[in-house]
Amino acid sequence: MALGLLIAYQGFRGYRRNQSEPMLFVAIGFIFLTIGGTMGCSLIQSLNISPAIFGAAQTVLVAVGMGCVLYSLYG
Repeated sequence: MALGLLIAYQGFRGYRRNQSEPMLFVAIGFIFLTIGGTMGCSLIQSLNISPAIFGAAQTVLVAVGMGCVLYSLYG
């Protein structure tokens, strides 16, 4: 989690320093990837969410993050 947030922070710093829109999308993408990748089973139990819905939400977060990173490379 710390590594993902560090990469997102460095991407945001690159965006601020150079006004580079792709770096902003890298930062946003890694935030989504970090959140989606670190969701754990304890969250399912504490929020009483069904595993199917939780898995779908996790997949959507990771897909959005990868889409942002992909957009930063080709957009």
